[in-house]
Amino acid sequence: MKLTELAYNLKWFFSGITDKPLGTLKKHLAQKKIRVILICSAALIVAVPLVIDATAKILALIEDSKKNTVKNVFSFDPIAAEDFFIPDEPDFLPPVILERERKEVWSVEDASEFWTAPSEFSGEFWRDRVSDSIDQLLEPLP
Repeated sequence: MKLTELAYNLKWFFSGITDKPLGTLKKHLAQKKIRVILICSAALIVAVPLVIDATAKILALIEDSKKNTVKNVFSFDPIAAEDFFIPDEPDFLPPVILERERKEVWSVEDASEFWTAPSEFSGEFWRDRVSDSIDQLLEPLP
């Protein structure tokens, strides 16, 4: 079948389907044209005010919701100034001394707090302590 024959057959097939309903519709409109015009105009007279009223109500609801959200977003209780700062330390801790005056001369009582005389310990004590430290260091080595 040639392409032109196929196109002609398709046109004939679809024209048969669409011609009858379209022809009937044209005939019906021609006979009752005045009735259709009156019905459409009455529907339009009823529908237009309804659409305008619905649109006005929708716009009013949108504006109310915008006002309410803005009011809710910016309404808050005032914050006390004390809440912005860290509270002071409790008083039961001793104050921190960031620096102290340097002493030129130390008395025996002042130095005794920080000083341990090596003569108090025997030489064996230090020898044992050092050998234990060396053993701990060298033990994991192969």
